[in-house]
Amino acid sequence: MRKSLLATTILAAMFAAGSAQAADLATKMPVKAAPVAPAFSWTGFYIGAQGGYAWAQNDFSKSHDPLYPADIAYYGVNDANYSLDGALVGGVIGYNYQIKNIVLGIEADANWADISGSGSYYNGNAYFATTCIQQNNACASKIDALGTITARLGVAFDRVLVYAKGGAAWANVEHTASNTDLDVIEANYSASPSSTRWGWTVGAGLEWAFFNNWSAKVEYNYIDLGSSDVNFNFTPNTYINPFVSTVDQNINLVKAGINYRF
Repeated sequence: MRKSLLATTILAAMFAAGSAQAADLATKMPVKAAPVAPAFSWTGFYIGAQGGYAWAQNDFSKSHDPLYPADIAYYGVNDANYSLDGALVGGVIGYNYQIKNIVLGIEADANWADISGSGSYYNGNAYFATTCIQQNNACASKIDALGTITARLGVAFDRVLVYAKGGAAWANVEHTASNTDLDVIEANYSASPSSTRWGWTVGAGLEWAFFNNWSAKVEYNYIDLGSSDVNFNFTPNTYINPFVSTVDQNINLVKAGINYRF
């Protein structure tokens, strides 16, 4: 009887000691935390492609004919104001640097464009009722390339970036003015001066990083090319000398694109 009681006591003590040791080990074992996904960052270089639609305003002023200056007073002002529109497609390169949720960046883009338009000025004269620059034909303008070099400032909401931008802009612009006379062949002349004009731009956009290094954007830009003198050197120049007209141009752009970040 005593031996049985002693054995039972020993077994109970051993069981209690083992349970305590197991509990102690359980409290001392390290617990691994669940893995946390790294925070998304906009920092880095990127390249992209874009396309869009543009509309512009072209205003001529101070147009004059040095050979016959009195024609302006007799036939009326022959300046013309008209609009242009068309499409563009191009590429972009840039760099972003993120500080908390603020994203600083610099970006440059260049685009092929087909933006054109024409117009005349109605002055009420029976013979030269519609005119532009010199005599009877409408003026035409075309932008075949344009681009911007800008700084960007944005606010990041994880994978969504809202930004504003501003900087310099350029555009290749061609203007055409001409005269047509069916009776006197020598009185048919034209000129199409072209130049690369520089100005300034501001804009805003929204970009969404939809997959790994890829993002999509939509953006608006306003470009002001300011005022500059255009020299029209007509050919042939039998009946007309070269003359100068002042042109003022601005452009509105809506672009959509896709970027790849390195």
